[in-house]
Formats: sequence, C-alpha cells, structure tokens
Amino acid sequence: MSVVIRNESPVPLIWDRDELDHGGWTDPWYPSRVGTVAPGATAEWRAEGDLVIVPTTGTEGRVWYNIDGDPGRQLYVHFDSPLVESQYGNTFHVWAPPGFAAAYSGGQGGDARLTISFRDSVRRQVRGFVPSVNGFQFPNSWSADLPAMTVGFLWNRLLDELGVDAAGALGIVRVDDGWLPITHANAGLCGGMVFATMDYFAEGKLPPATTTAPTSEADPLFRYVRDRLLDSFDIGGSGHRWLGYSSPHYPNGDEGFLQVAGLARGRAWVTYRDEWPKIQADIDNGRLSPIGLIQTDSLDIGKNHQVVAYAYQQSGQTVQLWVCDSNFPGRDDMVLRFDITDTAGGVDVSRSGYPDGEPRIFCIMRTDGYNPHTPPGGRQLSVRQSLDRTIGRRFGRLPGDVSLARPTSLRQWLSNV
Repeated sequence: MSVVIRNESPVPLIWDRDELDHGGWTDPWYPSRVGTVAPGATAEWRAEGDLVIVPTTGTEGRVWYNIDGDPGRQLYVHFDSPLVESQYGNTFHVWAPPGFAAAYSGGQGGDARLTISFRDSVRRQVRGFVPSVNGFQFPNSWSADLPAMTVGFLWNRLLDELGVDAAGALGIVRVDDGWLPITHANAGLCGGMVFATMDYFAEGKLPPATTTAPTSEADPLFRYVRDRLLDSFDIGGSGHRWLGYSSPHYPNGDEGFLQVAGLARGRAWVTYRDEWPKIQADIDNGRLSPIGLIQTDSLDIGKNHQVVAYAYQQSGQTVQLWVCDSNFPGRDDMVLRFDITDTAGGVDVSRSGYPDGEPRIFCIMRTDGYNPHTPPGGRQLSVRQSLDRTIGRRFGRLPGDVSLARPTSLRQWLSNV
C-alpha cells in the first residue's frame, strides 16, 4: 500500500522515525526518503507484505513526523493492511496535535493509496449556506391528520435489504407494516426536510418563507417532503444501516464477536474512521453533507434523526461539526462535538446550541443515496447570496473559513473572496 502526505500547513513536516510490525518498505519508497515535507509539498512512502514465493504477510507500521522540527508536536500515521482482507479492508489511525488537523481519504482497493492532508486548524464551510437563511423557516412538526407513512413499512423494506443472516445476528425481526406512523408531530419528516433543503440549495433557491408546516395532503410541499423522506432511507442501497446501528446487539467499540468474525465494526469506528472522513470530504469540496444520527439502541428507529452538516473545525482529534437541524429552524449555532482518538468505547458526542435533554447519539453516519431533485416553489436568492453560491461552486474547496456570512460592505465581501 502507499501513503501520500500533502502538507497544506505553513510549517514543514520533518521525518522523525518509522517502524514496521510486519512486511517491508518498498524500495526506494522509504518514509525517510523525503526527510522534510515543506509547506505545499508532497511526500509518499510505500509498504508491502513479506514474500516467500507468494505473499506470506500483510503489512503494518507507523511513521512519525515532527511539526516544524518540534518533537513535542507530531503527525502520527498508523496503517494496517492485512494479507487476507475482511470486507472492511485496511485500517488507519492518523493523529495530529491541537492547532492542526489531518484529513485522509482512500487507502482501500487494489492500489490501497491513502492520501493525508495536513493543515492548520480553521473552520471550513460550504460557501453560501446559512441555516437561518437556507433552511426551512418552520420546525419539523407535522399534523397527525396527514396520511401516514409508517416506520413499520420502512423497517420491513430495510430488513429485506439487510438480509436474513445479518438481521438474525443483530436480533432484528419483522414488524407490522402499520407500526409507528412517522407523520405524527412527535416523529416528523426530518429526512425529507434534509433532502429538500439540499435540493433548494442545489437549485439556487431558498425554501418557501412560510413559518408553519403544511397541513393539507394536497399541498405540493408536503407531498414533496414526504417523498424525499422515503428517498433519505436509501432502501435500495445502504439504508439497512438504520436498523443495524440501532440494534441493541450492535457493538459500540472494537472488541466482540461481530468484530472478530468480520461481520461489523463498532459504532465508534463507524463514526470516527468510516463516516467522519466522508462528511469532512463533502464539506471540503463545497458540498452539503446529509447525516443520520442514531439516537437509539433498542431498534426504535423512529427516534433517529437526520440533519445537514455544512461546516466543521478540527483541532487535533477534536471535531466541531455545524449542522442545520430542522427541529430548530432559524438557528446557526447548532454544533456537534466529538473526539476521534479512541474507538475502543462508545461514541461520545456533546451538543452546543441545543436545549438540555436531547437524546444520546450512539452513532453518526453519512446518509448515502442523495441525488438532487427539483423542489416545488421556492424563493430567489439575493444578489449577494447568488454571488456567494456561484463563487463556492466555481472554486469548490477553499482554505480557511470559507463562509461569507453577513459582510458589512461590498469591499469587505470582495476581500473575503
């Protein structure tokens, strides 16, 4: 496998040491080959399993870099590429100290090429998106008189996708199709509101200005949000994860039968190693990221929730993730905080901007299957909002805080571009 280090920070990375548990470095691609990775530069190193006519081991090792020559501040990379890969493939642990952040992607498949971007710790945001402006102006509270789509119906469709063997291992059984109507005000249509919010943003429009949810079955907005709710469950794709991660039998950490047997990764690994890099990559590339919050471990998937992630800041291993939450319209201060260092225990997420008493979050996942649709109605963006969005699409990933929220003058706005 190969590892690419991109130094996007203003200080050099200086190779300190490396070690291998098994396998060997691929000549001449040793970590020490590039002793100093200057700002804006790239280094690469490679490792492979031991050979005795045929490969006999995978490869596992660690590499340390001193940040700006300081051995007290290091970038640390651990990789494990087993000879016989499970369905979860290679695993990595990339660590940076406070004040810096290390994003990574790839590392799976035939070439097994992991790319690490080492950066300063700054807030990064999808340009042009502000929840109080681009989100719905009414809360996720719908009339119980509206025709019900039920969790039971969705549950059974997801169970079909999960498969009998996996469902049995997680203690999941079929329920009545009419169980738990999800259009009741106490359950809502959060997934539909997430996808619809993203649709309006993709169309360059704002959601309708109404501050109350539609109450008529004939209302085009209600029908649209309800249809997008079904889309958000991704029944034909990876929607079975809603069931799997909500099961009381699903492990929280790294130890247990399911992990050893290769049937699952714990919720902490899923959140910190698998899903967070996907959410981060979305935002880095100027895309809103739809995420699911698993808020139950009793298979009551009606308690789960969906939000839109639009900004983050990572300092060392601590992540702050700004979200647009349809339960709290008009709020730009809703933040999820978590530490990605350790996957041995359960997920530990704190909330900022939320009222007390919000449910515990057992797992965070990026919702798959989003494709933009054309939403009904909508309002036109202001000139500034249109320019902000256009620049975001034109330049995509930008360093630093790429939000341009509420500049006081055209000169200030231009200075931020």
